[in-house]
Amino acid sequence: MPDINPIQPANVMLVDDEAFVIDSLKNFLMLETDYQITPCDSPIQALNILKKKRVDLIISDFLMPEMDGLKFLAETKKMHPECVRILLTGYADKQSAIKAINEIELYQYVEKPWDNDQLLMIVENGLAQKNLRETLEYKINELDKALRQRDSLKQSQELFEQELALACQVQQSILPQKYPRDIDYAFDARYIPAITIGGDLYDVMPLTESKLAILVADLTGHGIQAALSTTLLKFLFTSFEMQNVNPKDIILSMNETLKNMLPSQVYVTAVLVILDSQTGECSVVSGGGPHPYILRKTTGKVEEIFADGMLMGFVGKDMYRPGEEISFKLEKGDRLLLFSDGITEVLNENEEHYDDISLKPTIEANAHMPLGELMDIVIAHAKEFAWQNHHWDDITIFSVERK
Repeated sequence: MPDINPIQPANVMLVDDEAFVIDSLKNFLMLETDYQITPCDSPIQALNILKKKRVDLIISDFLMPEMDGLKFLAETKKMHPECVRILLTGYADKQSAIKAINEIELYQYVEKPWDNDQLLMIVENGLAQKNLRETLEYKINELDKALRQRDSLKQSQELFEQELALACQVQQSILPQKYPRDIDYAFDARYIPAITIGGDLYDVMPLTESKLAILVADLTGHGIQAALSTTLLKFLFTSFEMQNVNPKDIILSMNETLKNMLPSQVYVTAVLVILDSQTGECSVVSGGGPHPYILRKTTGKVEEIFADGMLMGFVGKDMYRPGEEISFKLEKGDRLLLFSDGITEVLNENEEHYDDISLKPTIEANAHMPLGELMDIVIAHAKEFAWQNHHWDDITIFSVERK
């Protein structure tokens, strides 16, 4: 894989047999972005160019005289499978476009007449997702190269520490670098791997204008294998970005791919929440993760959301059953807390779980504390609760507060 140059602008190919469509798209994208634009008035011309030139994203019309858009994009998939493919279609061709999403891995279809702002958002999201995949692939390849070098040359502990640092960098790069700030909610998280790198993942992703998806997941084990497997989990989760789906759809789809792609004996527990930022309505589905907690502002009491389900990656779609979808609402001042079992299953000297004995009282006793400080207190108290020989797992707490 070539070195990734984040400074180089993306190359966008436009394919349509109508000159005014090409001109409209070209002028709009050149005005709003720094993308390199490659216009083509026929799919045959475009395929000839693609034999010699790599592009990052293609916007193609559906109805064209030489070859329809589905056949054209299917050919581009063979030539450049990593390219983002977007189809322009009329309302009458909508069902064909939907069918093509799976068959040719179409990123999105856009109905004519298109909305410029919506189209720009789809293009930007598609390119961002492509860049994430390539960056993760590049970093993982670099890590694999370093690991092979260590095995063949039996290098020193210093080299091994450098490899761990690189793996840690890969993992840190897929965690959220910022949270949504244009809505009346606060987000915060705490992540402490059991060793240098771990197997937990948390993320927040926009689905629609008002809906967000929140994921807290935990892969079995920790270390390099678990850390690298989180990159697959991240990609599967973000593939639903800007889609109006329910949590069960996401869990079912993720399970099927995880079952086929995870290393042997590696499984995932997860909790997935969809939050409507306008109403505070939430829906949660469990993939075997710990129960979420709600800290109510009006009472200062903790409510446990009894969401249960099967862990992911263990069985295929014929046998897999996610938990039932549970709905609840966050009122102003309420807080939602999601955990990995690195917190909930901490054991004391009597082999009692922290979740059963002290987690709720600790949260309620510190309900007045700011969100970040509350999570720090919970972690500190869990460490005090644990007996001296407790085998620590990765710790993740993700919290949401409706302002």
